[in-house]
Amino acid sequence: MIPTMRQLEALVLVYRHGSLTKAAAEMRVTQSAVSLLIRQIEENFQLRLFDRTTRALRPTLACKDAIPIAERILAGANGLARHMSDLVEVKAGRTTIAVSAGVASALLPRVLARYRADYPDVRVEIFDVAPDDLLPFVTAGDAELGIGSVENADTPDVKIETITHSSLSAIGIKDGRFEKASRLTWDSLEKCNLIAMRRGTRIRSQIDDALARTGRQLKPNLEVSLITTALALTAEGAGISILPAHMLPVAQFPTLAAVPLSRPAIIRHVSLVSRADFVLSPAAQRFVETTRQLLSVRRAADRRGDVSAHSSPKKTRPRIQ
Repeated sequence: MIPTMRQLEALVLVYRHGSLTKAAAEMRVTQSAVSLLIRQIEENFQLRLFDRTTRALRPTLACKDAIPIAERILAGANGLARHMSDLVEVKAGRTTIAVSAGVASALLPRVLARYRADYPDVRVEIFDVAPDDLLPFVTAGDAELGIGSVENADTPDVKIETITHSSLSAIGIKDGRFEKASRLTWDSLEKCNLIAMRRGTRIRSQIDDALARTGRQLKPNLEVSLITTALALTAEGAGISILPAHMLPVAQFPTLAAVPLSRPAIIRHVSLVSRADFVLSPAAQRFVETTRQLLSVRRAADRRGDVSAHSSPKKTRPRIQ
């Protein structure tokens, strides 16, 4: 029979102290309890570990040979216990996060910076994937958690939780007038140079479907595959981008502002994606908490208008009629 951790602890402490009484005091048990633990090991292996006299316990050669191994086992168990405690307290561990391209550019940098500041000893592995690949990436187990805009998955093995949303917006250069508009209509952009995502992307499909229901059609001057390309073109005065407001990383594009579009209003969501049968690690749970916290702060800032409050040089923008 394999000795228990309690038996090994008694063996090591009796060896170190040479006394049942001192070992019992350190273990916070009675002397007879320690004596029983030592006797159990001896009987189990039919091996004498201590020579008992009226004044002391003297370890046998067999005991001296066994002590280094017992100490290594106890040290390993204690190390494991500390590591498990660190995982629970998020002082160690790792997590893998998959993010869609737009989230990776606009939302992830700030979340990751805060998370690393709060939990510097946790290793975070990031996978930036195409929007259509986000759900399969998580369900395949390649990432513990996914963040991005996904369609509702009617499958029992997936959990989707919306954490933020925003309107499809006209994103243009601040000129002292554009950023002060509380809302624009799709019709007001008819004569503007527009930059849109290519057909087949989720954002473009949502726009085309919503406008078709009102008898309209989007006719952009430029079509791109990446959100960052659209924003970079807009920042250089090539036109107005049609994107979700939360996809505008203000720190990267301080000269741009997002103005919600209406008639019709189109809402895009950002969600947390995880496997329904999978319990998130403490590290991933804290990542979720950090994401929720920062996005709630951002939504509050958006409502106050802080997102477009950065000072910036004025540039000429396409005129809105």
